[in-house]
Amino acid sequence: MTLTRYSAAASYLLATLFISASHITAALQSNAKGSPQEIFSGSDECSDVDRCVCGSRDPCEVQLDVPDACMDSNSMSLCPVVFFLHGAGGTITGFARNSGVHDAGVIGVYPQGVNGWNTGPKGTNTCDWDDYDCTTDPDEGKFILDIINEVRDLGAHGNVYVHGSSNGAALAYRLAANANEIPIKGIIAKITQMLEYPLRSGPGDLNYNQPEGHQRVSVLNIMGTDDGLIPYEGGSSAVFDGDTSFELYSALESNVFWAIQNNCRTEPIISKVQCDLCTDSVADFYEYPNCADGTIVEHYKVYGGTHANAGRAALGGRTESEVVFDFIERCETGVGPTAPTNPSPVSPVLVPTTPVASPVSAPTCVDDTSWRGKVSEDHDCAYVAQDPSVRCKWINIDNLAAYEGCPAACNSCNGDTTSAPIMRTTSSPVSPVPVPTTPVASPVSAPTCV
Repeated sequence: MTLTRYSAAASYLLATLFISASHITAALQSNAKGSPQEIFSGSDECSDVDRCVCGSRDPCEVQLDVPDACMDSNSMSLCPVVFFLHGAGGTITGFARNSGVHDAGVIGVYPQGVNGWNTGPKGTNTCDWDDYDCTTDPDEGKFILDIINEVRDLGAHGNVYVHGSSNGAALAYRLAANANEIPIKGIIAKITQMLEYPLRSGPGDLNYNQPEGHQRVSVLNIMGTDDGLIPYEGGSSAVFDGDTSFELYSALESNVFWAIQNNCRTEPIISKVQCDLCTDSVADFYEYPNCADGTIVEHYKVYGGTHANAGRAALGGRTESEVVFDFIERCETGVGPTAPTNPSPVSPVLVPTTPVASPVSAPTCVDDTSWRGKVSEDHDCAYVAQDPSVRCKWINIDNLAAYEGCPAACNSCNGDTTSAPIMRTTSSPVSPVPVPTTPVASPVSAPTCV
């Protein structure tokens, strides 16, 4: 698999960028596999207050890993730029050896967190989580945005992705929620889901835990059903140190949220895929189809997977790394899921949230009087109508979004893909997806979606 091939148009764009960036003193350079470049460290002096990356962070280290295949003759690149975020208490030490960026043909960025990432209650913080003006605790949104800006100045102009596990995945969701300011194309979030509460936490302006605007971000989520630290069903977690202000969506609620955000169908297509770590060697693969602007929302439910191993599962005949880079490649090309390489193909089935004997008729612009938000019986369609920009993303206990249950309140009737009729069946599976005998990893053209 490689993501480094450019079109003639892309080469012209790189030349144009080279001219416009000619004032930059430093230039993008490639490095050997296993020997990333250190672009920031705690010893760096801050000469520009607005663009000082490390600031008071201690420790502070950022490594840049650039394959030679990503470089053009102007020392610039349109390869995807992938941030790798470690978990709580982790370090960036292993990324140079095992990130896989040189084999995949993407640029890797490895930032070091301060005792993990500041996405929730932390014993090392000096401010309350709702002190947004705090200047002593890590401002993760600003940190990542400053790194992106610096990497752009060096000449790396590809789409930005974030790959995180556990606490790193929590930050990936935070960054995606602020993608109206931070240019994130997609995230790979392993062994955690998105926060439901609070809506904001931590210092600065880039601290929203759920998107406030209409930004679209592709999401791949992988979670284990037997995770004792981050429950698959959401709610509280030991990582919050007893702070009841913090609660997680369930894994499926989190996926539905992003399906709504990306204007996808909220009824997933579910198929069985091979899984080396799963109970009975099978995982469920959820695809939320028909997303807007070529975005992707997918989820792997790893049966029996724990916090320690679910993120490392081989899924659909692909290694952990192949699953990640296949997702990024499809985000770049706007192509749907690659067929899994299972010994016996399994037909994907449209799975309902509740059994339905016949196709659901096309919705009319009338609110469902029985729809209630999952948090309160008082949250009916009339309540949704009071603040539709926020409340139309809410779901009920059956994961049906207000966007669909309250079409009049949400003004989602005419021509919107999420309110089109959905065929639900429990007896007639759709046609099997052709399954190749070996994985296909063709080179792709330069990114065309922005």
